[in-house]
Amino acid sequence: MNTDFNHFSAADFLSNDDFIANQLNPNSDTAKNWQAWLNTTPPNVSEWNHAVYLLESIQLGLYNYSSNILSDEAILSLLQRIQQTNNEKQDHKVIIPLRPWKWIAAAVLLIFGALFLVRLLTKNEAKTYYSLRVTDTDKKHVERINNTGTSQMILLPDSSIVELAPGSKLAFNPDFNKADRIVYLAGEATFEVKKRSGRPFLVYANELVTRVLGTKFIVRAYDTEKKVLVDVLSGRVSVFREEADQTNQLGTDKNTGGLLLLPNQQAVFSLISEELKKGLVEQPVIITESKQTRPQFEYESEPIANVLRDLEKSYGISIRFNEDMLKGCELSASLTKESFDEKLEVICKTINAEYQKFDGQIIINAGGCN
Repeated sequence: MNTDFNHFSAADFLSNDDFIANQLNPNSDTAKNWQAWLNTTPPNVSEWNHAVYLLESIQLGLYNYSSNILSDEAILSLLQRIQQTNNEKQDHKVIIPLRPWKWIAAAVLLIFGALFLVRLLTKNEAKTYYSLRVTDTDKKHVERINNTGTSQMILLPDSSIVELAPGSKLAFNPDFNKADRIVYLAGEATFEVKKRSGRPFLVYANELVTRVLGTKFIVRAYDTEKKVLVDVLSGRVSVFREEADQTNQLGTDKNTGGLLLLPNQQAVFSLISEELKKGLVEQPVIITESKQTRPQFEYESEPIANVLRDLEKSYGISIRFNEDMLKGCELSASLTKESFDEKLEVICKTINAEYQKFDGQIIINAGGCN
């Protein structure tokens, strides 16, 4: 197995062929490989166990539970895979009459699969967060829907700019920018907000509220996904969960348990566990505007501590390390073309260290020079 499974979620495991094949029809090699991975005590072993339990639930026809984690399409795909595996097993076996209870179990699986397929094909559109606040209310909204295959640029009444991704919807009140600046999003959009003193800009998306005065950020909140993402590109953004008892008091939400995000930081809100966590965007970018003050990332016998400070300054990401342990450590390398993560990997390899991302910052573990 060449895949790095250490960051897989339960849903990721259930879409991976190696995992599914080993669970449905293991052999000595696959079982040995997976056991070797588990013996390394991976950080996401709970996700692996959860995936095993979900797959067993689907095999038993317990779709109500698994549908909280997986889409209907994913469940149907797994059902088809289970049936395919069962057929392959039968092709390699001598036909022996099944005992009565095994016939019943096989029939139950077949019936549940058929019923689930019918439900998938005939289900009505469920009430979504967006529809409950926009289309299913008596209040009038101005709505923009992107049914094209490319992003659409939208200019709001306050001169803020929204880049609406394909398949996404945006709505706001007709009196936007007069009483408040509130928008509702279903899908994904990049916001470049015009600063208005004393008048915050709020984005409501799948139970998460993003509050800013003037900045640029991305919100991803599709109805088919189980999480909401907020990526900050510039400025500062406040992100918090919409309180149920504050739904009808828009703009007055209590910032309880919220997060303050800086550039290159990301908020992830799980609609299942209702947890709101801070992290880093997938691909951090340099935020230093002036090229004159931006490090060149060309080093010749440069102290490692200075190199790490260059990264902090350029990307705006806090990097924590033990400076005493790195005394005497130097770097001679060109890091002009490497990404943020690639730069960190080169540095850590030089000082025999590892790094981890935690709460929107970088932690350098151990390390030192020979």
